[in-house]
Amino acid sequence: MKKISILLMFFTIISCSNSNQTSLESLNAQRITAFSNLEGTWILKNVLMGDALDTPCGFMNEGKVKEMNVTFTSEKLTETECMKLYGQSSVNEFMGGYTILSYDAETKTGKIKFESLVSTKMASVDPTFMDCENRYFSYLEKAEDFKIENGKLQLSKTYPLAKGDTGNSPFGESYKNILYFDKK
Repeated sequence: MKKISILLMFFTIISCSNSNQTSLESLNAQRITAFSNLEGTWILKNVLMGDALDTPCGFMNEGKVKEMNVTFTSEKLTETECMKLYGQSSVNEFMGGYTILSYDAETKTGKIKFESLVSTKMASVDPTFMDCENRYFSYLEKAEDFKIENGKLQLSKTYPLAKGDTGNSPFGESYKNILYFDKK
């Protein structure tokens, strides 16, 4: 009886390690798909701030700022799984790193983590462009979710509402900040 228990435990361990290996292989395949879908330059078109949809730097500034974008590469930034990204904000160029944590090819959604961004340090004559840049960097660095579909990318983060604010809120119990991009 003892031998049978040991054999059952052995086969259970082997089957668990094989299923883990298969799921890891599947995860890697899905992450590779996500990297290839995400790779390239994306132009920022709109920003959703809870319930307000805006152009990248506000409607009154449309056409007065540089085209804001982000380019995702498949080049490793360091020895880890972190990949390089770079781009243009309203005033400065920037670079940083990102990691795809998960991806579901069926829903075309995933989880992403951004490393701190570094940028050039040019100033703008118009302080609203600097505010726009700060907002863009903040939303980009804090993004946790992404969706890629039909040449469009959404980077978002969901925030819970403050306790007690859910009574008449059109958001329910949370709201999102979303950056909407088109593929260049």
